[in-house]
Amino acid sequence: MGKNSLYERIKCMKKLGRNDPCHCGSGKKYKQCCLKAEETQMASDRSEAVPKAINWFFTKYGQTAREALDEGFFGGLEDDEYALLQDLPGDSYQGIMINAMEWLLADGVITIKGQVHRVAELLFGRGGPLFSAEQRQWLEQLTTMPLRLYEIVDVRQGECMTLRDVMLPERQPVLVLEKSGSQHANRYDLIAARILPVKDHFELSGAVYSFPRHRSLDLLKELKSELEDVEPDSPLAKEINSVIIPYHWLELFLEAFEMPQLVDHVTGEPLLFVTDHYRVQDWDALDLALSAEADIEGNRDEGWSLIFEGDDGLTRRNLSIEVGKRQDRLKVFYRTQKYADEGRSWFEALAGSAIVFVSREISDPKGMLANLPPNEIKNTSEPAPLPPEFMTELIEKRIQQLYANWADESLPVLDDRTPREAIQTQEGLEQVKFLLHTYEHGEAQQAKAQHRAPVSYEFLWQSLGITP
Repeated sequence: MGKNSLYERIKCMKKLGRNDPCHCGSGKKYKQCCLKAEETQMASDRSEAVPKAINWFFTKYGQTAREALDEGFFGGLEDDEYALLQDLPGDSYQGIMINAMEWLLADGVITIKGQVHRVAELLFGRGGPLFSAEQRQWLEQLTTMPLRLYEIVDVRQGECMTLRDVMLPERQPVLVLEKSGSQHANRYDLIAARILPVKDHFELSGAVYSFPRHRSLDLLKELKSELEDVEPDSPLAKEINSVIIPYHWLELFLEAFEMPQLVDHVTGEPLLFVTDHYRVQDWDALDLALSAEADIEGNRDEGWSLIFEGDDGLTRRNLSIEVGKRQDRLKVFYRTQKYADEGRSWFEALAGSAIVFVSREISDPKGMLANLPPNEIKNTSEPAPLPPEFMTELIEKRIQQLYANWADESLPVLDDRTPREAIQTQEGLEQVKFLLHTYEHGEAQQAKAQHRAPVSYEFLWQSLGITP
């Protein structure tokens, strides 16, 4: 084996300190010379470990290996559910298989001649594939470290993330170096992963299970139930996590999340965002007509609103008028079908020949409020949404309405206790905080996707006398 082999470089790295003279003879410190290049090559060597192991395993055991994967990782699914996963778009199915293959190496078992073996035993046993020292060490850690559920409590995009164990919140959060995964991560995102030690830092093993917080409550409930009285770092705890987490993650691909029906606070009608488009033929006449109305606020630069006072004494808007991108265009927004039908007749009678009706667009708020990433929103065929400030106002009023008595309502996720009752214990306090962060996280993601300011949930924290 030559002096420049990976084996020799690893031996040198074990002997050399970061501030020692570099072994290449450059006269520079080791950390300023060959260390980074060697670490990069070692990381590349590690990345080949899992593909090499998977290729060997399926080549040697063929159909038996495929059955082990189907009965293990996919074992909780019905046949028709498994078929649905296979019909998913290529990117989604590929992501599932990446996690499935890592799971197979870390937690899978296979039956050979009536004997059950861990896949890891076969990899490292007699007749297993030949791994470099770096690859073997990586795989040994992969098969040892458990899959656990984490909350991202801090993120430096493109660099690292700080993860807190959701089921063991008393443990110190772990700083994980993660360049690619951290680029799109957000605070309070929920992920399941394996954290592996690498020299003087930690990294994710590769497979990541992302869970929308608002759809994680069943997962948390089952984990809490099954892990009760189980030693957190025991093989049994590792096995429980490796079964429950993948099952709930796969369920996310099979169940479409149904948003609740949103209604207008005053009329009780379902919310329906309606946009009427007009061509303006005489701006001066339109300005004059709108300025003469006592219930109209605004101007051409900022837009206009038709306001009224509701039975609760609050000022509300029937419609909102905005100048279009073209100088001769105007858009009028409504939030229910009734407002739109009544508003169109009123507006056209008021403006007269100053405007000409062009078209009407209707958007269901369930689709508009879906948690889509920004790039998907740009490519959607949905009509343009309401003005951001109108969206925020509308959603804020709905949230205030829905959570008016939240602090004193019994919640299944809190074991049928009220939030005020739950915070009397440390465990209950952690549950309530998790729930509030879930609300805030979901709102922050939706607001980002809709290019608007997020609605604050500070009023819920204050109602309980606790701080974020």
